[in-house]
This record gives sequence, C-alpha cells and structure tokens, in this order.
Amino acid sequence: MNSIRGLAFTLAFLFSPLAVAHGEDKPGPNGGFIKMPGAFHTEVIAQGPNQFKVFLLDIAWKNPVVAKSAVKASHESSTKQKSEVSCSPEKNYFLCKFPTSVDVSKAGTLTLVATRDSQTGIAAVYPLPLKLEKPKDDHSEHHGHH
Repeated sequence: MNSIRGLAFTLAFLFSPLAVAHGEDKPGPNGGFIKMPGAFHTEVIAQGPNQFKVFLLDIAWKNPVVAKSAVKASHESSTKQKSEVSCSPEKNYFLCKFPTSVDVSKAGTLTLVATRDSQTGIAAVYPLPLKLEKPKDDHSEHHGHH
C-alpha cells in the first residue's frame, strides 16, 4: 500500500508546475546544473570537452549516492549525431566519458537516465552548452529547493 501512495505522490509531483523548474535556475551544491527526474535530483558538472560528473542527490540537494544507483548518458549534437555511454561510479558521483568526438561546449543535448538508491527517474534533459535556466515564474522568493 505504501508503494502505491509513493507512486501516486511521485506522479502527482512530477506533473505539477513545481516540477518544471525545480531548482534549474540555481547552481547545485557542487556548482553544477540541476534537474529533477523523480524523487531525487541530478547535478551535472562538465569535466573537459567530453566528460561529466553526475551527482545523484536527494530531494533536499544533499546526500549524493552511488550504491544501488546507475547513470546512462546520451549526447545528441546539433547535427543529430548520437553517442551513448554508461557512467562509472566514483566516490560519491558518476563519471560519464564520451568519445573525443563529442564536444559539450557546442549546441546539443545531454540526456541522463538515472537510478538513485533503487529509484528510477524519468529522463533528465540538459540543453548544451550547460547554463542556468531562467526562472519560469516571477516568484523571486523561490530558491530552487525546500
């Protein structure tokens, strides 16, 4: 019964207006770019022209984990060339290494499919090059997290 309630809450939150820009206008705790693909957050930090660190954070942007977790990343360039990688767990983040032909400083899309502590989220799509999103509302008191 708890799993049904949890699923109902997650679905209700994912399709609410709050889920659309939940923190995407503020840097994450590690200085990266935030998306909320489910009951957790992904934080992406570029590490050179073809690598990313991905932190899987809890709902409060804390407690990065790699245990019982996984990240798959795909890159699509503006010319529609695609590349996919499975990311390697490190100390408290995942490292995603694309082929040297991938240049994340150019226009394209980074898509992450992540599982954090056995919870799988929907695809988190990051427009490239990475940048903070402008707030989608005029609530200046909204600080991106609880």
